[in-house]
Amino acid sequence: MLNLGNNDLTGGIPRELGGLTSLESLNLDNNDLTGGIPRELGGLTNLTLLALDNNDLTGGIPRELGGLTKLTLLALHSNNLAGGIPRELGGLTNLTLLDLGNNDLTGGIPRELGSLMNLEQLGLSNNDLTGGIPRELGGLTNLGVLALNNNDLTGGIPRELGGLTNLTLLDLGNNDLTGGIPRELGDLTKLERLDLDNNRLTGGVPRELGSLTNVNI
Repeated sequence: MLNLGNNDLTGGIPRELGGLTSLESLNLDNNDLTGGIPRELGGLTNLTLLALDNNDLTGGIPRELGGLTKLTLLALHSNNLAGGIPRELGGLTNLTLLDLGNNDLTGGIPRELGSLMNLEQLGLSNNDLTGGIPRELGGLTNLGVLALNNNDLTGGIPRELGGLTNLTLLDLGNNDLTGGIPRELGDLTKLERLDLDNNRLTGGVPRELGSLTNVNI
């Protein structure tokens, strides 16, 4: 384990850390680190945790991180990362948490993320993501938190999201989603929060939403 989190570290992440091939946990969160994420970190194939969140990192997310197949947690949120979400992240099938929120990411949500069958939390909020919500996300049956709010997503809400029966939070607010509210969302009986505000949804409110008895303010 290498834990340097919650300091006032500055400068870049040394690419030499990519040589620590036995490392299982790398935590550099809550610092003032700048520059890009070194692609050399993709060589840390024994990592189960990579936390680089709450820094001032820029540049793209290296596709090489998709080779870290033992990862259970990948936290890159609250930086200034740009570019697209690499489809290679869909190979991280042991992930339980993927949080890329609060960055400047663009492009679409890769359908490959629908392969992350162990995922319990998916955070992509507060970016500039475009395109539709992949219906493949509806297969992530262990998901408890799905936050896609504050992007530029378009198209309809996939009815497949009704299969996410372990969800306690579904936040799709502040996008450009259109069409109706799928009645299948009424199957999400564990939901405590459903947020669809500030979109361009039309039609009626499905009576099936009356089954969401755990939703609270």
